[in-house]
Parts: sequence; C-alpha cells; structure tokens
Amino acid sequence: EEHENMTKMKGENQLLEWVDYKSMTFTQCVINETLRVANIIGGVFRRANTDIHFKGYTIPKGCKIFASFRAVHLNNEHYENARTFDPWRWQSNNKLQNEVGANLFTPFGGGPRLCPGYELARVVISVFLHHLVMRFSWEAAEEDRLVFFPTTRTLKGYPINLRRRPESV
Repeated sequence: EEHENMTKMKGENQLLEWVDYKSMTFTQCVINETLRVANIIGGVFRRANTDIHFKGYTIPKGCKIFASFRAVHLNNEHYENARTFDPWRWQSNNKLQNEVGANLFTPFGGGPRLCPGYELARVVISVFLHHLVMRFSWEAAEEDRLVFFPTTRTLKGYPINLRRRPESV
C-alpha cells in the first residue's frame, strides 16, 4: 500500500527521490525486522580491554569474545515473540526506538565501528523493494518454515511463484 500510494501521488514511471525514500516508513519496518531476524552477520569478535564482570563470571583483559547479534535479536527478553517475523513491532515509539533499543538492535554494528554504508544499504534495499512490489506479485510455491541454526534461513529456500503485475496499479 505504501508504494502504491506513493506511485499514485507521483505518477507512473517517475523516478524515486530522497523524499520518497524518507516516506517509506513501513518499508523501514520490514527492513529492520528482516535484519533483526536474519542478519547476515551473526556477531563480531572483540578483545576485552579490561576485566569484564558479567553475571558472576569474569572475562579477563585481553581475552577474545564473540558478541552475538543473533543472541540479542532473537531473545524473548528483548523482543516479544522474537522468532516471529513481525515488522509492525517497529511502528510504535516503544523501547526499540529509544536509547535502550539502540543498544539491542545492532545489525550494522555500533559506536566507532558502525558500518559507514548502513544508510546506503537501506536506500538500495528500499529502492529494490519498491520496484519488486510495484512490478511483481508472488505466492509461496510450497509450505516452508524458518530454521534458526546455525543461521536463520528458510528450510527450503522459500520457493515462490513470481508474476509480473499488470502495467497499471
């Protein structure tokens, strides 16, 4: 609906502009949820700069640790029904949108190691999704399901039947 409304307002075959990208609010929710559930990068290795005391354990200075994005992104303590794809969870101004949420949702890293291309990545996938949903429709070719180990993926690769949409929307 978001993309159809935008196309109706702009007119057919008009190029997307920055203002169009910024108006794709639900598309950003879908992108966030996709990155939360199935991020390509499972985590990052870091070295402890000081002794770290965590839940009764001490990680000595100098040890390498693996910070798992997946362990946070799929944790029911942080995300209700964490293993359910639910882009609507990003619509309201809840804890996902505030400072605490910023520390829980880290698909592009954070701090000084924040991916410098994260906004470009969002623009590219938003434009791709716009053209995909405006030019094609699809349906599942067969039943499939998400599996979460060793990475998040669909068991059968989510086979679909793809159809070109009629020229007018």
